[in-house]
Amino acid sequence: METKESNLEKYVLPKGVVVKMSANRIMVIALFSALILGIMGGLFFYYVWGEASSDRSGFEVFSLKGNLIMILCIAGYILLQYMALYCFSGRDYRVLRWNMDWKSWGFLLTKPLALKYYRIVLLLPFFVLGLLPVIHGFCTGNRMIYFIGIFCILCSSGDCYYFWQLRSFDDNDKIVDGERSYDATIIKGTY
Repeated sequence: METKESNLEKYVLPKGVVVKMSANRIMVIALFSALILGIMGGLFFYYVWGEASSDRSGFEVFSLKGNLIMILCIAGYILLQYMALYCFSGRDYRVLRWNMDWKSWGFLLTKPLALKYYRIVLLLPFFVLGLLPVIHGFCTGNRMIYFIGIFCILCSSGDCYYFWQLRSFDDNDKIVDGERSYDATIIKGTY
């Protein structure tokens, strides 16, 4: 008896608009964001809450606990984007592939996805892991949560810039990721 392998054929892309981002531009934006958010955010937090905040947990950036928290934030970031891509791609894990280069780590699409869903995937970690912890940490005076939120906002700065680059395309257009991160082909929808 012959076994049939379904859905394993390679998807042939129609011609579309290729969107690529420069790695140098991403690094400049990340460094600029780190300076603004790290310094100004820290100064603003200490101006409002003073040196003694409600959380004295011993969190320092280069300590063992601080490094573990940063690794967990990056793992949570990747997991959140994977879950969103998995749900929006029709719950098919075969359309996602792992990519690891010096620009970013994460999952890329191999089949088209509507741009409106891809934009949600790009901004979801920014809001869930970044902005909400910053607001919570600032309102409660918890500096550890506040700086975790700032770190996650810095991690998502490349995705936010990529979202900004994709703003000129329609929501019904389709996107397929390229071979590397922040490279994609936009397939125009019918208007």
